[in-house]
Amino acid sequence: MKRNMVLVTLVLLLGIAFVAGCAKKTVLQEERGVAKEQAAVKQGAGEAKPAEKAAVAETPEKRALREEQAKREAAVKEAEKVAAEERAAAAKAALKEVQEKAALKEVQETAVRVEAAAAPSREFYEFRDVNFDFDKFNLREDAREILKKHAEWLNKNKDVMIAVEGHCDERGTTEYNLALGERRASAGAKFLVDMGIDARRIKTISYGEELPLDPGHNEEAWAKNRRAHFVVSGKK
Repeated sequence: MKRNMVLVTLVLLLGIAFVAGCAKKTVLQEERGVAKEQAAVKQGAGEAKPAEKAAVAETPEKRALREEQAKREAAVKEAEKVAAEERAAAAKAALKEVQEKAALKEVQETAVRVEAAAAPSREFYEFRDVNFDFDKFNLREDAREILKKHAEWLNKNKDVMIAVEGHCDERGTTEYNLALGERRASAGAKFLVDMGIDARRIKTISYGEELPLDPGHNEEAWAKNRRAHFVVSGKK
């Protein structure tokens, strides 16, 4: 009987010890869970604290200053962008101007070369007029020298045909001046024929006083208008 009582007592004690151990383990687990939750809360509170402090610290005046600073920085960036675009445009315009000047210079130099190459030929075709004294159609010595040069060129260019125009100053009647202009043109043509130019290459025409070289009404103008004028009329 006593042995049974001892066994029962021993079993009860073991049961109580087991239950007590489980309860203690559960309490410890619960305490560790609570500790973790408290640590997390503290950590979250610590992380939020600076932001909260910043929110509390940024007064309306500071916010306005910060926004104004941001606007200024944006304005500076925009000004720098505009300045860069202006510099690029100026450089482009300067380059274009240099290129245009270079192109113009090249055109001018080409024109000079062409003019220089054509000058000898043009000089011969730009026949100088021969002039006459008042109411005369005979050739003066200076007129003969000019006609000799024209004859030299015509002899080298045998396919060229010319017209010799006779002109007068405004004094005298229209009929008289037409006749006088014809005599002056014929005098110039005859001299060229005498120099060996085929007469079929030359024609004459008189304009009298109708086409004055100088419209003035004085001796200087009249002297210019008493002339024989030479025009290349074509080729054979």
